[in-house]
Amino acid sequence: MSTRETRTTTLFLADDDESVRRTLTEFFGRCPGYRVVGTASDGAAAVEGCRRLRPDAALLDLQMPVLSGTGAARLILEAGYAKCVVMLTAFSDRDSVQEALAAGAFGYLTKPFEPDRILPALEVCLSRSREYHLLRKERRNLDRRLGEREAVDRAKLLLMEERGMTEEEAYRYIRELSRRKNLSMARVARYLTEALGGEA
Repeated sequence: MSTRETRTTTLFLADDDESVRRTLTEFFGRCPGYRVVGTASDGAAAVEGCRRLRPDAALLDLQMPVLSGTGAARLILEAGYAKCVVMLTAFSDRDSVQEALAAGAFGYLTKPFEPDRILPALEVCLSRSREYHLLRKERRNLDRRLGEREAVDRAKLLLMEERGMTEEEAYRYIRELSRRKNLSMARVARYLTEALGGEA
């Protein structure tokens, strides 16, 4: 992948108003680092387009035929078809904004668009999205490590009960088996738990 490609943010635009799609496509066409990879005029087509093209961000009109923007946003984010969703709305009232954010959007743009506000708003949304995905990844890693720690603790307890080892001896035993067998301590611990008759 070239340096230019890694810096390009891919976008999918969905709005039932063709002039809005054209305006945004032309706007992003003049912005280095952004590329519109697809457009749609309804929510269902937006979901399918994002499924196929996997853009970095999907800009979705709040009110669209077939499937609303909020419905499309939920499906796109749940399935991981785009990293970030930004809602497009003609309304800036609190209910519309809350509806957009409740759907999982990282932000919104109000129509008619002010060109000098589009990129800053989009960059804030993309930044929030990156932070969110980073936190989710860290959470998964923490959950995995916690699961591994629990497996080792369970195996240590069984070794202490079944073989009369101290906690330190049980830990060293698991660590040594892990080294000799070239397996993670968690995997060795699960094998030991099974072998010693504890719950896996």
